[in-house]
Amino acid sequence: MAAWVVCALCALVIIKPQEFIPALSGIPLVHAAFGLTLLCVALDVVWRRLRPTLAPQVVYALAFLAWAALTTALKRPAALEERGLQLATVAGVFLAVSIAAASPRGLRALAITLVGCAVLTTVVAIVQAFRPYGCMLAAPDDWGGKGELEPDGRPCETNLDCRRDPPVPDGNYRCERPGPLGTSTIDGRVRYRGSLADPNELSLMAGMSIPLVIALAERRGGPRPSHPPGGAGPRGPAPPSRGPAPPCGARLAPALPLLLTDRLLSRAAAALRALPVAAVLVAIGVMVVMSRSRAGIIVYLAVLGLTFIRWSGTLGVIAACFIGPPMLLLGGRSGDEASESSEERVELLREAFEMIRRTRGIGVGAGQFGDESSLGLTAHNAYLLAASETGLLGMCLFALVLYASIKVPLSIWLGDVEVGPAARRFAPAIFVSLCGALIGIFFLSWAYKDVLYMSFGASAALYGAARAEDGRVSVRVSAREVALVCGGMFAVLVLLNVLLRFLG
Repeated sequence: MAAWVVCALCALVIIKPQEFIPALSGIPLVHAAFGLTLLCVALDVVWRRLRPTLAPQVVYALAFLAWAALTTALKRPAALEERGLQLATVAGVFLAVSIAAASPRGLRALAITLVGCAVLTTVVAIVQAFRPYGCMLAAPDDWGGKGELEPDGRPCETNLDCRRDPPVPDGNYRCERPGPLGTSTIDGRVRYRGSLADPNELSLMAGMSIPLVIALAERRGGPRPSHPPGGAGPRGPAPPSRGPAPPCGARLAPALPLLLTDRLLSRAAAALRALPVAAVLVAIGVMVVMSRSRAGIIVYLAVLGLTFIRWSGTLGVIAACFIGPPMLLLGGRSGDEASESSEERVELLREAFEMIRRTRGIGVGAGQFGDESSLGLTAHNAYLLAASETGLLGMCLFALVLYASIKVPLSIWLGDVEVGPAARRFAPAIFVSLCGALIGIFFLSWAYKDVLYMSFGASAALYGAARAEDGRVSVRVSAREVALVCGGMFAVLVLLNVLLRFLG
């Protein structure tokens, strides 16, 4: 019961129906869903449907978010209320997913929810791409078009067309494609709304869902174990034979026609199961190309490559080589727009190092990078964002959250433990998904992103579900691993600093 309620909570956070359904506006749906989740978790624990287990990343995640709030209180007390509420919401969603989905049914329900959200946002973005351009009014201070845009019904081809005889004099007009659910493009790039209003973030979220799509399509369990005649099966002695065995060399009458064999039927069934998966993968790929997100293309290819290698080994690498070049050719930005974006990101990285030096490694406070930056933007790199806003300690804690979240599914996937079919299917899927996130957040400011912490929660829920099925499951982060992870992050900082100095 708690699993489906927490899935509704995740869907509300990602889809945000209260923003495009007027009847739901003003209703605290997220808070109500969170409270209902706590109640259902308590009932499931009392009824022994759930066994709460502390996954290793839970401590590091809560410590990182608490330290982020503390640095904000020290550096920018006036912003503590707003940022503290945001951090508390992320922590609440993370804990709810970690505990409520810690069962085989919970893992499957969570995977269905995340895949459903990815499919819905992908369909909205694709439909958006084929709508005609129209004049849209943004907020007076939203010159980048990051927020919600209101169409006024006038067709256009350029932004100048919208400034001719506008209904609102001196209005902040943009020429964009309006889409379903009150969405719109930004500079012609498809996107969603809310926390996924950035095309890069939408592409990353959709790419992270690909391994879950494949895991849901895989067969449950495996072949039933066979037992020798007369031996004892798992539920008692084998039933007696109903007749004498056929003589040696005799042929049994086939139960199916000659051309309709069991092998042919199994292959046909596998092909039918693969059709929806292929359709989703193609749709996500098309959306990533239409978003013109270079980071999204890298994540999409990395996730597909890891999945293909897991399935087919060397053949998977060959298949990825055929898919990669066309996507790189069709997707991403080029020309002056791409050059300007790259220069902007380099400047943001320089400012991040300046903030670290100026605050002596303490940080400027969560969510304060944009106010401190001369460009008014975030770092576009989650690792440097954590270091510049929460200091070097916050950077290490954030890295430990990532490391522990990836170690859990990898240990369950490759470990010598007896877990159920759900844990066996979703362990590699969550591992590949988090590997894609590890790459994607190098280009995005996802240090406190709710979608990322849902993935961390899925890893923690996997640990709880596996440990409930096999008590031998135990994943810990040793002091040596902590030292190596922190040392690795400092090495990354040094390398980035050297690279920036080399670039001038």
